[in-house]
Amino acid sequence: MPAVETRREGHVLIVTLNRPLALNAWNTDLIHGLHAAWQELAQDDDLRVGVLHGAGRMFTAGLDLKEVPRDGILGIPNMTVPCAKPILVAVEGAAIGYGAVTAMFADMVFAAESAWFLYPEAKMGVFQGLMGGFPGRVQYKAGLQWLLTAERLPAGRAREIGLVNEVTADGAALDRALQVARQIAENAPLVVQAIKQIALGTVPKGPMETHLATNRMIDGLMASDDAVEGMAAAREQRAPSFRGA
Repeated sequence: MPAVETRREGHVLIVTLNRPLALNAWNTDLIHGLHAAWQELAQDDDLRVGVLHGAGRMFTAGLDLKEVPRDGILGIPNMTVPCAKPILVAVEGAAIGYGAVTAMFADMVFAAESAWFLYPEAKMGVFQGLMGGFPGRVQYKAGLQWLLTAERLPAGRAREIGLVNEVTADGAALDRALQVARQIAENAPLVVQAIKQIALGTVPKGPMETHLATNRMIDGLMASDDAVEGMAAAREQRAPSFRGA
């Protein structure tokens, strides 16, 4: 059984964290499954919106401490896979660790009334820098209190500080997320994508995001035809002929 399952409903890609017996903890298979799902959403012109949720009673318990993968960043939406299409998250139960990060970087979050969010790094003595850009996404003082105390953030309070769009009845978060996704999918896709890209471009970036964006730019330049031509010209001691590609 795959750690991440995807299915299509019209123009909506539904992504399911599918390790319910492990409380959807993030292991290597789940991370790579999420990365593949974000690539599918970004690259398929027939898809317009993505919706992520967790199978079973919990969205995710965070990092799988039995395996401790080092590439968790690959699974975070809007991080390593640039995607102009909206990504919505439905949270039932808890969103811990990477689950809280996923909620932070998603475009919209719908949470059940009893759901809660926890980012425990301050209590664990570890720090990956993933939440460094939180002031661009939630209220600064409220967000700082949440992260520094490493306390549970109830869904209602999460809505007050901007982490959650809407609080639903328990068991109804996915239905509401899908309802909104269908509404978005009916609209002009190019305009929807432009709105997201412009809005996301105004959000202040943390060090991790800036580093990734810079690396993507450098990787693109190093893989360009001009880079190949420039190196070849240097070896052959001739003037390069650049094409801007």
